[in-house]
Amino acid sequence: MNSVELAKSEFGKNIFGSLGPSGETVMDDDTIIRRVRDEHERLREITDALNSSLLQKGGDDLRPWLAEVCKSFEHFRAHLIHRIALEEIGGFLDYVVDKRPDLVNQVNHLKQGHANMIEMAGKTLGHLKELSTSDTDPRGQARTYVKIMLSEVDYHEEVENLLVSSVFNDEIGGEE
Repeated sequence: MNSVELAKSEFGKNIFGSLGPSGETVMDDDTIIRRVRDEHERLREITDALNSSLLQKGGDDLRPWLAEVCKSFEHFRAHLIHRIALEEIGGFLDYVVDKRPDLVNQVNHLKQGHANMIEMAGKTLGHLKELSTSDTDPRGQARTYVKIMLSEVDYHEEVENLLVSSVFNDEIGGEE
């Protein structure tokens, strides 16, 4: 089962709104903004823990350190996939297009970025798991792999935040 199928099976419902009187999901700006902010914050916490594991000194035997980095990265990757599923399948991106149909190309760009990040996270995890204590500077290699992945996620979040700001500022008459 690929990550999109997994996401659909686990998150195939709209989670960004609240239930209306007849059981339908009602989307509202405050709920969506809060949920997106909460998900970004949770990913930031997990990223901080990942960075912390990268900075651990450890002893001469790098195997426990590499195992901890892999474990931390797997947690990061799982939450990244979870967050992407919430946005794509949970209704957020559909809500954006409903409110601003003129942003469909930007939303499609975000979706492609999601697919790229999931693929990149899988490859990064593979690289981390392949590292060996006999490699030249396995700590440096692990840090580089993770930092490249995190910079991709940071860039994506900036683009996403600009899109969210555009949708909600324009709707309430805010200035950009």
